[in-house]
Order: sequence, then structure tokens, then C-alpha cells
Amino acid sequence: MCLLPFRKLILFAYTLIFLVPGYSQRWIPDNDFNHIITFNNVLKKTVAELSIIKPVRKNNNEYFTNKQYDEIERLYFRYTLCTRSLLDIVNAYKDFSNRSKYNKNNVQAFILGYCATLTIYKYSAELILYTADNQLLIDKLNEEYPRTDIKKDGLDYILSNLTNPGYLNNIDIANEFYHRQLKENKELYKTIEFSSIIDDLIKMTTELSNTYENHKKTILDNYTILPLEAADIMQVTTIEETVNGMIDAAGGQLKAIQEFLFTNMADIRMPLIEGIKFSRRQKKQVKRELKPGDIILTFSSGYLSNIFLPGYFKHVFTYTGIQNKKKNKYLSEIRLKPDQESLISSEHDIIEANSDGVVATTLDSYLNGYANRIIAFRPKLSDSDIRAIMNNLHSFLGMDYDFDFDLTNGEKLACSEVIYRSYNGIGNINLDLEEIFGTTTLSGDKLLEYFMNDNSTQLIFLAIDNDRKPGKAKILRDKEATTYLIENVPETISANN
Repeated sequence: MCLLPFRKLILFAYTLIFLVPGYSQRWIPDNDFNHIITFNNVLKKTVAELSIIKPVRKNNNEYFTNKQYDEIERLYFRYTLCTRSLLDIVNAYKDFSNRSKYNKNNVQAFILGYCATLTIYKYSAELILYTADNQLLIDKLNEEYPRTDIKKDGLDYILSNLTNPGYLNNIDIANEFYHRQLKENKELYKTIEFSSIIDDLIKMTTELSNTYENHKKTILDNYTILPLEAADIMQVTTIEETVNGMIDAAGGQLKAIQEFLFTNMADIRMPLIEGIKFSRRQKKQVKRELKPGDIILTFSSGYLSNIFLPGYFKHVFTYTGIQNKKKNKYLSEIRLKPDQESLISSEHDIIEANSDGVVATTLDSYLNGYANRIIAFRPKLSDSDIRAIMNNLHSFLGMDYDFDFDLTNGEKLACSEVIYRSYNGIGNINLDLEEIFGTTTLSGDKLLEYFMNDNSTQLIFLAIDNDRKPGKAKILRDKEATTYLIENVPETISANN
């Protein structure tokens, strides 16, 4: 096989990963493969926990208790977050190979997107199969859950996609492309061009591909009587002929993948993130204004940063300032474990909890289009208070993310829990927890409400989309920022503001 056309598809993707600001912080194959593994593990646990919830039987009646009802909603919400996050990865890579001239990036982009797609399919199928004998649970999963933005007939919608001939046809075509790539580029994967994830990625994707075939047969056997034309679509010979025709028409296998890749692969559509971007002047201005200990709330249209409770602001983190003890007096007393030292780089200036766990990273990713709105607060804190908070924050580095959002269990931490455990009781900060889905937790909007109504807290800035220049940041302060919040989230602002 001639690899020249394949290689011609790649320099731009390398540039996209390492040079373009919006993508340099986000779409890195090693990180996204770790995301897929994380979501795979969480979905496995979630579907298993959902499937064992059985209704109570009393006086010949069956029903779920209030506690069970909350548990069903909590688990279903977690399932939805994880599948949407996987879809975020699929959407990121579906156009990736269009822009790439590097062989390794094109191959990895294709396999990463396909791996994420198969993970969505696997747990969508298992949600259907493992709840099949529990009609009351099926009914509950088809209910609408307004507070978590889960629409009515959700489970039926998942099943309709799993049995849709067009959807299955697309996965089968991708599967054919995948196995051809493995066969035709077998030696290529052994070169240093590929990152360290490639062997594990291929192993996981191949296992998921086999699982897909098994689940597809079970789903179709139990839930459909396929029309003859639909059955014909999914015949192996027909798939092979379709792929051959696509390659001939496109002038090459990777070009065919480029034109086809994941156009109809997922059960929930959403655009790639289109957040607000700060100008160079705005970035300098914001960074001059921020001080270690400032609390920042964000909302992003993508899901990888929104693995949290619903709300106007879904994510929260702390600005630490640069990780330089000589230049940042608030870090002088920080003592890290050896494994935590490896998580810190000198350019890092925030600490947050996301699906990777508690990590240090840079504010720039949020200023380069990773968020749709950002608000920054400064609680009234002394220098010694800030030092104590910095010690607390850094002590959590490396801990796993809490997909249950349960603040009664400190073994894993959600983003707001890092804030709660780092700040609460310091200075005059007194954060109240709340009950959501029967779980003791703390939402972004609860934090917004607290800091907006705390007279000693300063609102530093609110950044929103600029109506006159869509996609660009517009920075609001003081009364202008408060007025905007009163108009958009009035329930969080007291009458005194």
C-alpha cells in the first residue's frame, strides 16, 4: 500500500494540537483516551447500579420509594453526562482528519472517535438490556426530569437509535474502515510516530468492536423485525461494497474516511464548543486583576468541563497565581508529595476538579474559547487565610473526581467540593450545602447565590458573549454585571443587590 496520500493529510492537525490556542489545551489524544477510559468505567458502574434498583412490593402494588426515585434520577443524570462527554470527543475528532497531514494524528483521530462511539453504543445497549425485565424502571427512565434537562421518552429514544438501520450502517462502515486500517498499517503502529496510547487504544477499540457485534445482534433479535431492505443494508458483503465504492469515489481510503467520519454516529447531537475568546488586551487585564484565592465560576457548551450539576454556572475553580514560590508569596508554605509534584508546572495558575480528577492547569484555556461565560469573585480574606486555602487546595491534587457529587464522602471530589473543603470556615465564609437527588451537595448556582449576596465579597468581573462581536468576550463589572445577572438568573440575587 502506498502511504503517501495518507501522510499528506496530516501537518495541519499537528499544528492544530500544538499551536492553535483553542485546541492546544483540549484535544490531545493521550488526554482524550484517558477521558474515554474514565467514562467507560463510570458508565459501567452507573448501568450496573441502575439495573439493580427494584421496585418495592406491597399489597399487590409495585412502586419506587422517594429515595429510589432520587437514586434513579441521579444515576440517569450521570449516565447522560458521560455519554454526552463521549459525544463531545466524537465531535472533536470527526473533522480532525480533514485538517491533518500527519499519519499518526489521522489514524489516532479516527480510532479515538470510533472508540468513543463504540463506548456510547455499548452502554446504551446495556442500559436497554439490563433493565429489560423491569417495566417500572423502564417507565421511570422514560419520564421527563426537568431539573436535570432529561427529556421525556429518553430510553425509547436510545432504543430507536440502537435499532436504526442508518445508524447501524454508519457504525458498520466505520468498523470496516477500522479493520482495514489495522490490516494495512500494521507495521506503521510500531513506529515512534505514534504516542504511547496506541497499543492500549487499539486493544480497547477492538474489544469494543466485538462487544458491538454481540450487542447489536441481541438488540436486533429482541427488539426489531427488520424490513428486508434494512437487513440487506447491514449484510457484510454490502458493507464491504459500500466501503469500496466510497474509496473509489474519494480517491483513497483516508480521503473516504475524511468525507464520511462520524457524520451520523451518535444518539445526541451537539456542536463543538464555541466559547467566548478574550483579546490579548483583555487577557492581560483579567490576569492583572486576579489574585490568588479568587473563585471563578464558568459555563461551557462542551461537556468535558460540565461533568457537574445543572445550572447557569456549572464549573468552579480557584485562581492560584503562577506556581513559583519565589514570585508567589501565598505558595511559600506548600508541601507536596512526590506524586503531586509531577502534576504541577510553572505555568499553571488554577486548580480545578474535572473528569481527570483534581488537577492544576492554566486559566488561558478558559480565556481562549473554552467557556461561554465566566464570573470571578474575591471573598474577603487575609493573607494568612489565602495561604491556608492554598495549602488545602494543593493537598487535594491527584484525587479522583466524584461523579456522585456527594459531599458527605471525601474520598473523591467534585469541583464545588474542592471549593467547599478549601474555603469553608476560613475568614467569614460559611457555605450551606443542599440536597439534590437525595445527595448532600453544592451546585454552581448555590455558590453564585452565596457570593452575590455576601456583602464582603467583591465581584471582579463577568465575561459574556459580545452581541456585536459574537464569539468575543464582553467584560462587565459592578452594577452592569449585577444587572445582567438579575435579568438572567434572578432567583440567585437578593432584593438588596
